[in-house]
Amino acid sequence: MESSTHKIDIEALKAQIDAEIAARPQVRSSIQTIDIDALKAQVDNEIAARLLLEADSARYIHRRGFFAGGIRLLVNLDATSEVVEMPPLFRLPGAPAGIKGLANRHGRVVPVMDISLILGSQQDYAAKVWLLVCGRGDEAVGLVVDSLPERKKFAQEDEVGLSDISHPLAAYAKAAFREGQDVWIDLDMEAFFTSVFQVEPASV
Repeated sequence: MESSTHKIDIEALKAQIDAEIAARPQVRSSIQTIDIDALKAQVDNEIAARLLLEADSARYIHRRGFFAGGIRLLVNLDATSEVVEMPPLFRLPGAPAGIKGLANRHGRVVPVMDISLILGSQQDYAAKVWLLVCGRGDEAVGLVVDSLPERKKFAQEDEVGLSDISHPLAAYAKAAFREGQDVWIDLDMEAFFTSVFQVEPASV
């Protein structure tokens, strides 16, 4: 009686498996070789750029500059929250002198201040004026400005003594800086706004 068991040809089976594997599509590895030298160069460049930025900040005074009522004013870079085209203003009866009206900004009512009115000057408005919002939330105050703000940079030797500034806003200035023949007033916004609204400190 013949056995039904056939002898397996191991070599033929291996050859068949190898052929099937070779016929399958090859999956490319998603792992890429990291160029260590390129990575180090990138990190070095980022560190160098940061050091240059820190050195620049230490050497120069950086401010945001704009025209308001024809006056060159400066504020800290983080003092302003937005600048937009002048929105519709709503009159505020009994408002302090210099308050041009109220503007709705993101659901909040923002008082809008006009420095020309505060100083009592007959300043001709530019062809286009903007609303510069200083501060955030309930403490936000808008300023009518004659130009879009721009970043300004001054060296220490550009500083001008406040005693040499005859402008009324010098009383609310933290510093002043000369740029060519022009003088920019670094305004203390908190002190200036307090004087306009005549806010008395709370008694303890």
